Amino acid sequence: MATTKIPNIVGFILSFLLVLLLISFQAGVSEAKRNLRQERLMESPLPPTAPIYLPPSKSPRGRGP
Repeated sequence: MATTKIPNIVGFILSFLLVLLLISFQAGVSEAKRNLRQERLMESPLPPTAPIYLPPSKSPRGRGP
């Protein structure tokens, strides 16, 4: 009985450690992407855009063309 429980426990612990490793790796990747995005914004901010021109409406209710 004890011989079958030990491999199960070892497998469970190894699986748990693997999941923790994958989660920490994903958190590190997302942190690196966020830092890279912030650095790019600092280096070259987006140029100001011109406002979109909307011609005056010809509809009597002011909504249509």
